[in-house]
Amino acid sequence: MNSFFAHLPPSKERKIGLIAKGVKDYFCIEKMANSQDWQSLQFWIDQNKGKYIIAISSYESSFAELKIEIQKKDLLETPALIWVVPEEVELLSEAHSLPANNTCLEALFEATESKKEYLDRLHTIQQHLLRGDIYETNYCMQLQSKAQCEEPYQHWLYLYQKNPAPHAAYFKWNQFHLMCLSPERFIKKIGSRLISQPIKGTTARHDDSTKNQEAIASLLNNPKERSENTMIVDLVRNDMSKIAQSKSVEVTELCGIHSFSTLHHMISTIECSTQPHASLIQIFQALFPMGSMTGVPKKSAVSITHQLEQNSRGWYSGTCGWIDPEGNFDFNVIIRSIIYDEQERIAKIGIGSAITLQSNFLSEWDECWLKAQSLLSKKSQHVA
Repeated sequence: MNSFFAHLPPSKERKIGLIAKGVKDYFCIEKMANSQDWQSLQFWIDQNKGKYIIAISSYESSFAELKIEIQKKDLLETPALIWVVPEEVELLSEAHSLPANNTCLEALFEATESKKEYLDRLHTIQQHLLRGDIYETNYCMQLQSKAQCEEPYQHWLYLYQKNPAPHAAYFKWNQFHLMCLSPERFIKKIGSRLISQPIKGTTARHDDSTKNQEAIASLLNNPKERSENTMIVDLVRNDMSKIAQSKSVEVTELCGIHSFSTLHHMISTIECSTQPHASLIQIFQALFPMGSMTGVPKKSAVSITHQLEQNSRGWYSGTCGWIDPEGNFDFNVIIRSIIYDEQERIAKIGIGSAITLQSNFLSEWDECWLKAQSLLSKKSQHVA
């Protein structure tokens, strides 16, 4: 019997959250074979209309559609697609009470590549940028730890208490646990209205108010960060146009600064009205994987980074979310996440950043570790 539990808490951005338990029906593919797998998923979704569905899709589940061969293994053999009709759904309008302390993951996380290897790979990306193969890409690396975590759900609750990210999620399937503190929405649909909110641009938040305002102003006026964000906005606009009603795609916020517990992010919002008969899977095929985790142009960026990155990303850079009985849905971007295999007792964290010709490679390395800090205990370390 498959073991399933999910908790997607409510937030200002996600008014209603839920807790889901048990398995009434499910669609699971361990490894994507071809784009027909998406069509099989759509058939399963159609069979379960009018029900709540909780879903997770790996980054590489898009490769068949992009006609890219998966060449690397993930550190954890998480399934490519898991879409579940739960036995029980509890809707939440406010967060549940949280535990006061944590004893779960005081672990040593090490990067799977050295600082030198990381910099060498960015130099290779730079050559692709100079040749015009790509204009921007999102290069990611992974941290791993042999870790004993007796209560992953309690650990996630503890992390969420410290950092109540608007698109946080906990998802358990058999021995695999996703402990996600994502600040980023992939896509949300209400009626015919589709919304995407990519993040590009990050800086640390400070306790000192003067330093904090200086950090916000610096991020807002940083030409590199604005350029990265704008390129992804253009990519999302183009992706949306494939399933949007004519002339309905619009940018409702460009390069806005949103503040979180430890970081400030530059976020843009792109919206459209979908074509009347656009299915959920057609929307996924048009927009997934999300531009903020790929680059421009998308297929070339995905292909190049997959060749260079040491491991497949798996659930990291993928998406987790839910569909309600009316067919509305909300999916996040799986970043700021610990993915844990309780059977093998291995935990991993994915981290990455956008690379352009203006990138300072040492700064990109530092930005990756800055993003990981909300997930790491004081005892956690990295190896350069």
